[in-house]
Amino acid sequence: MKKYIALLFIVSAFICGTAKAQLISYSEPDRDDARDMVFEVMGKMNGTFHIYKSYRDYHFITLLDAQMKQIEKVKLDFLPDRIFNADFLQYPDFYYMFYQYQKRNIVYCMAVKLDSKAKKIGEPIQLDTTEINFSASNKIYTVLNSEDKQKLMVLKINSRNEKLHYLTTSLFDKNLVLQKKTQIAVPMPDRNDVITEFQLDNDGDMVCVKTSGTGQ
Repeated sequence: MKKYIALLFIVSAFICGTAKAQLISYSEPDRDDARDMVFEVMGKMNGTFHIYKSYRDYHFITLLDAQMKQIEKVKLDFLPDRIFNADFLQYPDFYYMFYQYQKRNIVYCMAVKLDSKAKKIGEPIQLDTTEINFSASNKIYTVLNSEDKQKLMVLKINSRNEKLHYLTTSLFDKNLVLQKKTQIAVPMPDRNDVITEFQLDNDGDMVCVKTSGTGQ
């Protein structure tokens, strides 16, 4: 996510003969946009740019044409209050939105399928839940996808035991059908040990790096 700025620029370069030039298109600021709004450029689908915007409990997807003119602003009114993370994964004719939220002492990891007009396809799907005894403000889950986007994974790390972390992974296919769920115990003998750099291959195997040392 990035802070929303007054103008959103998309720059493309083209070559005409031996000369080079730049075509710069920009969208005018929406008067409803707050100064500290966050946004994410999700990508382009069917010739339309999709921009996710959020401010507190307000979540929208703005659709822009090739000239960066607003076509439509779709309110994501199906989202619960206070989601604290949103990720997007685009396919040729749809995309997934992954989000997390807390209700009482349960954190939910959810996914919803959206079409090329940012309209919901079906109902949101619950991917996993975690029971916690505190109020979460940052994400509990990390979402991974394979290079071919045929495998998806959500993972979480239980670090209550400083010496032994538990890594739980849930592997899904492209249609978000659960394939398997795995829990791995990772020894963390040094207080500076960190598990990072998660990657998912096309076979659904996940790799990560555990770093150690006083420099962490």
